[in-house]
Amino acid sequence: MRERPRISRWLKPVQALALLYLLWEATAFAFPAWPSPRTVFGALMDDFRQPVFRAALAGSAWRMLVGYTLVILVGISGGLLLGRVPLIDQIIGSFAVAIHAIPGAAWVPLSIIWFGMTERAVIFTILLGASGIVMVSTDTGIREVPPLVARAARTLGARGTKYFWFVVVPSAIPKIVDGLRLAWAFGWRALMAGELLTSVSGLGQLLSQVAKAGQLDQLLAIMLLIASIGIAVDGLVFKRLEHAVRVRWGLA
Repeated sequence: MRERPRISRWLKPVQALALLYLLWEATAFAFPAWPSPRTVFGALMDDFRQPVFRAALAGSAWRMLVGYTLVILVGISGGLLLGRVPLIDQIIGSFAVAIHAIPGAAWVPLSIIWFGMTERAVIFTILLGASGIVMVSTDTGIREVPPLVARAARTLGARGTKYFWFVVVPSAIPKIVDGLRLAWAFGWRALMAGELLTSVSGLGQLLSQVAKAGQLDQLLAIMLLIASIGIAVDGLVFKRLEHAVRVRWGLA
């Protein structure tokens, strides 16, 4: 009986992928200039055999790891500070919202001015493009502690710092995880934008090179890989983490 829900859970994504594949094949048949799925997948397999491509993929992964780690540190600590100190929230709270509102690609010129066409500029773009949503989510989670939990904690004597760290922060974790999941998507897009507009070797830079060369099959292959990585990390890491947290906190 347990196998049926598991099978049905995977059935819809498989059906959606099959439909997309058929539509892609039909488009390639109707428009011969458009590469077929087999051509694109073949180009992607050829790319993986090239050391330059593997090095670019590893470079993008490393920059995303460093940038996202900084996003976690800056975003959560900044959100905790905003939620803990009302005066700071009144002064700079809107700054976090403003950072979140600006698209990641818009930070690239500023990053280039400060750091030049370097790897640091790309990492800084990730930080600016994704940290705002984590700050806002953390701050929101701190301010939305369930009244019943707050009353119960105060009845049991929780006050001051203990109340903040042992009641408020744990209650905010579901919101923080939501922010981290969104920040991954924002940061991944910011990474691609940063690599596209700088001279740093990565998937974004390869995307720019094949676009200039007019290699449509290679362009679609790299775009497919970028999308697949984003979806895979979200589904295998963040979606599971979000579900586990919601179950643990009684929200699902």
